[in-house]
Amino acid sequence: MTYAGNPSLARDVQQRVLDTFEQTLDLAAEGSRQEALLGCDFVLRMDPQFEPARRLQDRLRASAGAIVDLDDLRPPAPAATAAPDLFAPLDEIGFDLPDLTPESFAPDLLGEARGLLAQRRFPELMTLAGQHGAAIGSNPDLQRLFQEAQELMEAEPYVQKFLGQARTALQAGQSAEVSRLVEKARALDPGHPALAELAAAAQSLPGAPPQVDLGAIPAETAGFDLSFDAPTLDSSPFGGAPFEMPALDAPADLFGGSPAGDGDPRIQQLLDEGQRSLDQGDPQAAIDAWSRIFLIDIDHQEASRRIDQARKLRAESERQVEEIFYSGVARVEASDLPGAKQIFQQVLQMQPGHVQAREYLQQIESGRTPVVHRASGPSATTADAAASAVDTLLPMDGLGPVDDLKEEILVPPEPSELAAAGRKGGTRKAKPGGGKPSQKFLLVGGAVLALVLAGAGYVFLNRDQFFPNSQSEGGADPGADPIAHAQALHAQGKTANAISRLKRLPPSDPQYQQAQALIAQWEATLAPKPGDAQQAPAPLAPPEPAMPAPQAELVAQARAALDAGSRLKAVAFFEKAEKLGKLPAAETALLESARTQLQPLSRQIDLFRQHEWDFILNDLWRMHEENPADRDVTQLIVDSYYNLGIRDLQRSDAVKAEEKLKEATRLAPNDEELRRHLLFAQTYQDRPKDLLFRIYVKYLTLR
Repeated sequence: MTYAGNPSLARDVQQRVLDTFEQTLDLAAEGSRQEALLGCDFVLRMDPQFEPARRLQDRLRASAGAIVDLDDLRPPAPAATAAPDLFAPLDEIGFDLPDLTPESFAPDLLGEARGLLAQRRFPELMTLAGQHGAAIGSNPDLQRLFQEAQELMEAEPYVQKFLGQARTALQAGQSAEVSRLVEKARALDPGHPALAELAAAAQSLPGAPPQVDLGAIPAETAGFDLSFDAPTLDSSPFGGAPFEMPALDAPADLFGGSPAGDGDPRIQQLLDEGQRSLDQGDPQAAIDAWSRIFLIDIDHQEASRRIDQARKLRAESERQVEEIFYSGVARVEASDLPGAKQIFQQVLQMQPGHVQAREYLQQIESGRTPVVHRASGPSATTADAAASAVDTLLPMDGLGPVDDLKEEILVPPEPSELAAAGRKGGTRKAKPGGGKPSQKFLLVGGAVLALVLAGAGYVFLNRDQFFPNSQSEGGADPGADPIAHAQALHAQGKTANAISRLKRLPPSDPQYQQAQALIAQWEATLAPKPGDAQQAPAPLAPPEPAMPAPQAELVAQARAALDAGSRLKAVAFFEKAEKLGKLPAAETALLESARTQLQPLSRQIDLFRQHEWDFILNDLWRMHEENPADRDVTQLIVDSYYNLGIRDLQRSDAVKAEEKLKEATRLAPNDEELRRHLLFAQTYQDRPKDLLFRIYVKYLTLR
């Protein structure tokens, strides 16, 4: 049979290419386009000259659905010919020679393999492994030796990267950096011949630290943590089956290029992708892109720096969004619905997932007046001034790039400071000579100053509403005593407003108990008496204060989960929201109701949290067959299979992991995270579990 690719490849590599391409053709015939494209990419990485894979790749990209005509791409079957009788000329010999067993070659093979390993001739070692698979499978010493050679060969590109960086640091005279890089390379390949030379050169530099004997230090404290658990060699992973070592001509090219370094094009691509997302105003997408760099280079300093700055920018943006949102709430209270609508639209442009802003905007667009969860505000004129003051204090258009990010302390100015500034301005304007233009400008300036003072005073008096996260850590202002303020309102006949004022006190406030006593006393006076049936009904108590935006978003997600019939997710969201603050009575009742409805699953939920996923699957499947529409049972089954698959991946068993993740995908085909892990497990069915595999699976989390 003629091989349709690079004829210089080893025979076992050619056979592996043909087997992989045959599986890819089957996938293409079944309509699995994504898996077939992945298979073509894998085949072309092993042999870029394999033309059938390139033709299949072009057909898949140019069509949709399954490809029926694939016969021209399949290699022709070899003609069945009888094996030649190599010993026919020896028939006239009158005695039989005993066959040599594979064990007869093992001692010579072991010595030859040790010699090649000592000389670091890894390609020849892999070729030798392919030629003597049966002998290696029956000899544990050979298995350990060839597995060590495979690991050293996979680590060689990364060792060369560290050594290259160490030589550059040596030329720059950075002895500490040279020592650090040498220790990184030593953790991957302790016997590399270049390590001793670089370590000695680093010690000869001026100012270098004294030589330390690392041989006397335990391995776990030797200065470098590889960040993954190396596979043990005590137990043989081969069993009694014949040993087949995959021969790879270029192990570092499995993922498209050399190992990650500062000049790696993949790293630069991720850096540019994250920067584009950040420039478009999406810090979370930028963080996600830069985080993927750690799968290539686990110690990339530039990615860490950009992620920290993006997090600061995101926190700053979220804080300013909240401030703008509360200025819109103030306009709603002042009955300025057009102005409030513009502000809520601005909030949604900056943060599309803001639940409260979307709710208020929908109510305004439907012609209703939104119900604000606090007492009504002052007139529209004052609210306009307050909103203008907030816009002045919170410039949103001037957010610069990440490198120029500066924190701002958003504290409104004191009225005394603004008055002093106004007096100075008035003094400066009084100096020029009189005249009508000067008087006109003075009048306009005075009006603007008065408007700013009114807005600043309103913002200052209501700073707890507009700036809920900027309260000082010191004690409360004695001039703003809530108890005294509430008693004054009660004395003016505004008992409902006084009760609303006292209800805003958090449980941590020292006056909380006194406030609760006054609330109970005044609510009793507002309650109708038994004989007053003809009296008008008492005024309704104001609604509870509005929840903070993060807590409100969690509550909205919990309600959406309840509407979809997923009580498990609803309970999880409610519990997260409860950690941020006390839930209102309605949400507390929903949480208790969801917990009560989950009582039949309490045993399975407890066992799930104890990681007994295998044990509960039988019960869950029976429940699923009885009631397929129960989303909680389905979620427990999916999450159990997901956790079992992740555990198998972390044990380097991609075959079992694929089985578990496939079961979960059948029940949750739209789970993107599940599909990504399944594709990863399928990719490593035949690949060796290299360094990138171990880094990927180490940071997978259970559900």
